[in-house]
Amino acid sequence: MKNSHKSEKLKVKNEKFEDLKFLKKFFAPYTSRVYLVGGCVRDKILGITPKEYDLEVYDINPEKFDSLMKKLGAKGVGKSFFVYKWKNFDIALPRIESKISKGHKGFKVFITQDEKTASKRRDFTMNALMQNIYTGKILDFWGGINDIKKRIIRHIDDKTFTEDSLRVLRAMQFSSRLKFKVADKTIKLCRLIDLSDLSRERIYMEFEKMFKSNYLYYGFYYFITLCIAKKLFNLTFSKKDFFYLAKIYKHNPIESFFLYHLIYYKHLNHAKVIKILNLPNRLKREIKIKKRPKKVTNRFLYALALKYPLKTFSILNLNCCEEWIKKENLWDKKYRPKHIDPKNPRKSILKEIRNYPVEIIFY
Repeated sequence: MKNSHKSEKLKVKNEKFEDLKFLKKFFAPYTSRVYLVGGCVRDKILGITPKEYDLEVYDINPEKFDSLMKKLGAKGVGKSFFVYKWKNFDIALPRIESKISKGHKGFKVFITQDEKTASKRRDFTMNALMQNIYTGKILDFWGGINDIKKRIIRHIDDKTFTEDSLRVLRAMQFSSRLKFKVADKTIKLCRLIDLSDLSRERIYMEFEKMFKSNYLYYGFYYFITLCIAKKLFNLTFSKKDFFYLAKIYKHNPIESFFLYHLIYYKHLNHAKVIKILNLPNRLKREIKIKKRPKKVTNRFLYALALKYPLKTFSILNLNCCEEWIKKENLWDKKYRPKHIDPKNPRKSILKEIRNYPVEIIFY
């Protein structure tokens, strides 16, 4: 199984290499300035295989670029932004953005042919690196390589950074994914930025990346420190609160883990959280799963298993009662009562469960 997974990853990596090789030939007659930009360069430095690649193409005007993208078979994903998608590549003209209205999309876009000017629009130094696909040379105008080595998330420009409120949430999720610290000056700026202009869809997209991350306790720290908790949920945390939850968040076995423990510990309203984050149905169901009581009995588990299989309950509660649940065949299946009185099904089911001798499974 492991060998199969490795061979699949190698196959994907080879395909991306061949695609990049093709694009080098494709653009060669028109320009020598085509750069890998943003997260894919950062990930390569970190030794992470990028899932997607961003390319910036210089020295080609918008009309010619549009014609080339049609020839390539690339799909435009916002013509005013000069961005096209082809396989795992986002291909764009270099641009600068000027804030003209409220919201994450309230920008006017202009073409530029200067690499440093184009890189200045990016959020953090680690995401502003550019690597020429022909020479392999990396352009680092803002100290991004040094910040990556020091594992620091640092903004580039005070003015441009504060124009896009989504960047506050991006700082949180990058920290959670990469185990990076946020620079002090960046923290101070993030605290000043209003988040009320963000759509629920955009908010969820950034939280989702954190939910799937390996270092959830880092994300939790900046959820508090960047004032995201206060601004979105009106939450404050004492030192006791922080250390209790941070210890739990050292684990992250499942996407709903962060919200599940936050909701029950801080006694949050499920409906409010669902609305703020625009949660998909799978997370709606999982965050509502009953919290493990201090003492867990077989009767409690049988009753819970009437509603749903107990796998997710166990995982969310740090593998609570896993051995017993699997032994009773309730890991992936609901509990099926042996006898149900059609005249009074609820009473007969409860009676059956109460007839089991009480067994304490966890305390």
